[in-house]
Amino acid sequence: MKAKFIEENKDEFINNVLSKCEACTVGMVDLDGNPYVLPFNFGYKDGVLYIHSGKGGKKEGILKVNNKVCVSFSTDHEMRIQNPDIACSWSMKYRSVLLDGLLTFVDDFDEKCKALNIIMDHYAKKEFTFSKPAVNNVNVMKIEIIKITAKEFGY
Repeated sequence: MKAKFIEENKDEFINNVLSKCEACTVGMVDLDGNPYVLPFNFGYKDGVLYIHSGKGGKKEGILKVNNKVCVSFSTDHEMRIQNPDIACSWSMKYRSVLLDGLLTFVDDFDEKCKALNIIMDHYAKKEFTFSKPAVNNVNVMKIEIIKITAKEFGY
């Protein structure tokens, strides 16, 4: 059995996978050329992905130099066993989305609040009001999608 790339109803499939994910994993390349991967909370709306984090740290330094990212989502994990006595017959069913994008830091206060509400909508399904100090003390990042693929295995 091979993984199947999703082409038919791709947007619906992507929205379904992302709606089930509690976090995404963002891959980047550090200043020494090494891979660096971190989990993030996220929000997705109108084909744009938003993430946030504390200010400073290694990721901020990396992303200000090289804003190319790869973001992974996966859900619906379930063990698939053809023969319980043959290890190579075991596999994992899943649905996944992988995207390549360009990350920019959102600096405008109103844009940051809008992006934070998109993120919060993913988890709380409601809108919030944010204090100026809270917004000023967080990095909000917007990822413009260059390429996006979706696939499933075992379903």
